[in-house]
Amino acid sequence: MARFRADLAVSEFAGGVRFDPGSRIATATDNSIYHVPPAGVLEPRDADDLALAMTIAARHGIAVTPRGGGTGTNGQSLTGGMVLDTSRHMTAIGPLDAERGTVRVGPGVVLDRLNTWLRPHGWMFAPSVSTASRATIGGMVATDASGKGSCRHGRTSDHLLSVDVVLADGRHATLRDIDANEVAAAIAEGGPLAAVLSCLDDGLPDRQEEIARTFPDMNRGLTGYNLRDTAHKDGGLRLTKLFAGSEGTLAVAASIELSLTRLPRHRGVALLAYDDCDRALQAVPGLLPADPEAVEFLDDTVVQMGRSTPAWVDLEAFIGSLSEMGGYLFAEVCGDSRAEVGGHLDRLVAHAGEQPACRGCAVSSDPGVVAAMSRFRQDAVGLLSRGVDGRQGTAFVEDAAVPPASLVDFVREFRAILDAEGLSYGMFGHADAGCVHVRPMLDMTRAEDRSLIRPISDAVADLALRHGGLIWGEHGKGVRGEYLEAYFGAGLHLYLRQIKSAFDPEGRLNPGKLVVPLGGAGRVGRIDEVPFRGVRDAEISDDAAPAFRGAIRCNGNGGCFHWDASVEMCPSYKATGDRMQSPKGRAALIREWLYQTETNSNPEAAESVGKELYQSLSTCLSCKACSSQCPVRIDIPSMKAQFLDKWHRHQPRPRRDLLIQALEPATILAAHFPSVSRQVMRFGAARKIFEKTFGVTDLPAFPRQPLSAAMRDAGALPLRSEADVAPNEVILLSDSFLGVFEPEVLAAAAQCLKFLTDKVYFTPPLKNGKALEVRGLLNRVPEIRAALVAKLQDWSQTGAKLVSIEPAFTMLLRQEMAVETRGLEILSIEEILNTHRDRLPIARMTTQFRMVGHCTETSAIPEHLARWRAVFEAAGLELDPVRSGCCGMAGLWGHEAEHRNLSRQIYGLAWQDHVEAEHSEFLATGFSCRSQARRFSGKRLRHPVQVLASELTENNYLG
Repeated sequence: MARFRADLAVSEFAGGVRFDPGSRIATATDNSIYHVPPAGVLEPRDADDLALAMTIAARHGIAVTPRGGGTGTNGQSLTGGMVLDTSRHMTAIGPLDAERGTVRVGPGVVLDRLNTWLRPHGWMFAPSVSTASRATIGGMVATDASGKGSCRHGRTSDHLLSVDVVLADGRHATLRDIDANEVAAAIAEGGPLAAVLSCLDDGLPDRQEEIARTFPDMNRGLTGYNLRDTAHKDGGLRLTKLFAGSEGTLAVAASIELSLTRLPRHRGVALLAYDDCDRALQAVPGLLPADPEAVEFLDDTVVQMGRSTPAWVDLEAFIGSLSEMGGYLFAEVCGDSRAEVGGHLDRLVAHAGEQPACRGCAVSSDPGVVAAMSRFRQDAVGLLSRGVDGRQGTAFVEDAAVPPASLVDFVREFRAILDAEGLSYGMFGHADAGCVHVRPMLDMTRAEDRSLIRPISDAVADLALRHGGLIWGEHGKGVRGEYLEAYFGAGLHLYLRQIKSAFDPEGRLNPGKLVVPLGGAGRVGRIDEVPFRGVRDAEISDDAAPAFRGAIRCNGNGGCFHWDASVEMCPSYKATGDRMQSPKGRAALIREWLYQTETNSNPEAAESVGKELYQSLSTCLSCKACSSQCPVRIDIPSMKAQFLDKWHRHQPRPRRDLLIQALEPATILAAHFPSVSRQVMRFGAARKIFEKTFGVTDLPAFPRQPLSAAMRDAGALPLRSEADVAPNEVILLSDSFLGVFEPEVLAAAAQCLKFLTDKVYFTPPLKNGKALEVRGLLNRVPEIRAALVAKLQDWSQTGAKLVSIEPAFTMLLRQEMAVETRGLEILSIEEILNTHRDRLPIARMTTQFRMVGHCTETSAIPEHLARWRAVFEAAGLELDPVRSGCCGMAGLWGHEAEHRNLSRQIYGLAWQDHVEAEHSEFLATGFSCRSQARRFSGKRLRHPVQVLASELTENNYLG
């Protein structure tokens, strides 16, 4: 390895080279139950980089394994050798041939990003997987992924035209369909594929009968390696069919040519409810004559857990009373016209009506409902991963598939296997394709739960085989390659090893997976011999675990790798592409730090990992989007605060923390004298002191008018005594952001609230300790928050409505402080305005606005955007709420000098385009967001309440 590293260092390799502990830890896990740290991680920039790395690796006998989205459920990309991560740089899309419907992409392109890019051209890449927000095309090829709609659209290999690959020795080659003459010519020429073509040309013809007997006649075919579809009837070879599903064991993809499918113009969904899952599955054949694009099934466990997802907000009215049933079918239809979709839905309803077991049916062609139902189905895996009572849904037998005619019996017997072990579980899957997704609830830190992996896997593998199916019907094999011989038989299994030998005679490509080459060292991994992540997690004591429980629960699903900048989680990852700067990477580092600290076997390793973790957490904005949008709700900001508290007990704190300890009370005091404070902060020497001494920059200016004067002008009353307040009046909570720096927003809110009630009271700026918590200065936080809760309780007892304006403060009360558990109801401004929107006057002129919500609030309560739209509509105004991810400020974080460049990068992902667009006025609910827009775009954004107050002034509304 040392010689490999030395040669690589002096080579022209232009990509990332990572041998640091943090990168190795972040890549040691995927979405499986295993933990295998690699020797290092390479991030090639292009095909030449890839070839150079593999040539040097071949020279030194180094094993290499390609890695895409890192979402494998069975350790597909885990290795003790070198990881080739193509997701960082090999992400080019194009060229597109819009006439033929083909496109060439890099292996690191994310599926959803590709389809978003293709949408304006009227095309799509049809295979649809639930991890589409982070699954890469290279990974989909590696597992021959399919997903929803596969009965209509097939698998990835059905859309694979050619693949430019790098072979084990570093040579380039192209895999495509070739006819018999080309095969003979290529063998004669002795090119890079000569040995492979000779092996296939000699071996496939004589094995066709055995292959036909072995390969199941079903949608989810036998891949790794797909012998049935590799041989073309004219004597040629379909090399793409062989490569798809090979999981990086034959070659590494450098560029992929895909065939595309016309994008349907309209879609519709039908949800059919049954007493239980068995009756739902029995009903599937009766629905197929209606020609649905897909028929999925969900059991009641999944649907009940789904009530906590953002999609439920858009689905609750659609599903209605059907949510109380025990089994469901979800059918999707498509067409080029609404009439065509309506006809499909009518036929589905008619067929369902002929089934006595069907208890109800809901249909819709509304794009919002269709999209929400698709999201709900995609969220199912994450729902099961949350688990209950310390156990969580665990991937190891999660994708078995059988011929659809056998599905009912298979599911019944599968349930019996799990029930016999006393396990909880949820089930869903592709009913039309006979594929079942199930994740038994296990606690892998318990030896008794780990001991179930072998017997359950063996039982399910045997059950699937008896029903003519496969234990791995969709997600690839990974370490489950040990079952290959049982499915292929000894003869064909030997031939698979011959094919492996022709491609990779030394067995250096993803070793231990699928098969080993003839004469090769080592063997295929076994499901209970690859190191379990839970064994390491079990070393973490109960005393240490509570504060960091979320890191241990992280199952590596990769939801935080979402490609879309408009999705709030995770801004630091989106801007950098560095997986160490993601919730998953940070959770892995936290687990490793806890493990090294608890075992105390290597103090130097513990210190090294701690430093890596400290650096990783320094770029965490503490936006808390992960606590809402992560499928298992990993709350990195809370763990960051706990880590910093512990770390700085033996490591010196930065000078800035001295400032932060005094910041909130000092700014509240300074706000009483805004003119003086404003002049002081405008003085150059003062700014230099803050920047040079404390490393903070671009601090917000104090207002010209203090809070008391602004609120007096708005007709609000200072809250001096609870006795002054009557029930149903309003107490406006002045937080330490708006109350200090933007009292005009609170004043505008008071003006709006005056339409709802005669009296609006306002509090002085309230200390909340947020900055202290973010920096891990936790010793004073309980005292500050106890005092705040006491005040809120006193005010609540008046019967008045407590209203918060600033989203960061509102979410602090609801998330970190959980005031609702203390019987306190804090209304956000849009909640109270929406509830009483019928009392709002109507503006004389209909004006259009666009608005973005604060990322913490939007990620946790996406429906707040709809509330704002309803409020504006009631006032005769038009509002278009948009999702724009994180602005990059996040309180003090964006003002820290070392983060200024990254803050600007994050702002440039999506926010900048919205702010600088030359059309309707853009509004923002967050104080930090407005500060960021002013800093980087020179734009003063208004809060929505400022617009309402302005548009609904006495001379401006209709009444």
